[in-house]
Amino acid sequence: MSTATKNQALLPTGGRSARRARQVAEAEAVRAQEAAYRPKDGYTSWLLTRCNRELGRHVDRVLDEVDLTEAQYGVLQALVHLKSASSATLARSVAVTPQAMVGLVAALERKGYITRTSHPGGGRVITTTVTQLGQDAYDTAKKRVRALERSVRKALTEEEFSAIVDHLEKLSNALSEL
Repeated sequence: MSTATKNQALLPTGGRSARRARQVAEAEAVRAQEAAYRPKDGYTSWLLTRCNRELGRHVDRVLDEVDLTEAQYGVLQALVHLKSASSATLARSVAVTPQAMVGLVAALERKGYITRTSHPGGGRVITTTVTQLGQDAYDTAKKRVRALERSVRKALTEEEFSAIVDHLEKLSNALSEL
């Protein structure tokens, strides 16, 4: 019996945890295939995408421990720094559509992490702010994400890390000018 078959035999059969376990098993299979893949052209974009997925997988796991998604964490981060913002501003800050922001804001409001009030200037603008509970959740999530980043950084020397940051900033700037 293969390892994949053994792992699938141990998966729960129903509910949210079963779906999550199947997703994790499928992702592991894809990662194993990707690790051996070396494209002839477009290697830089493929490698950046792969690194982003791998880091995202770990960030998702860390944030899941504090009941946040990456997008919700981004919204809290934006609000902590901006102090208050409209949904449109938040959507731009975390690079989601205004329609997607409606769901993010609703989920964070249900958790008690944010409050929404009418803008003092009137009109239809609603201002969103972080509650103390939201600030605490953000602080905990931030500590965990930073610990993950420190763990990843251990694979590199200080010089390698600085070079990667410099190159990524340069690449990001070049891409933004396209």
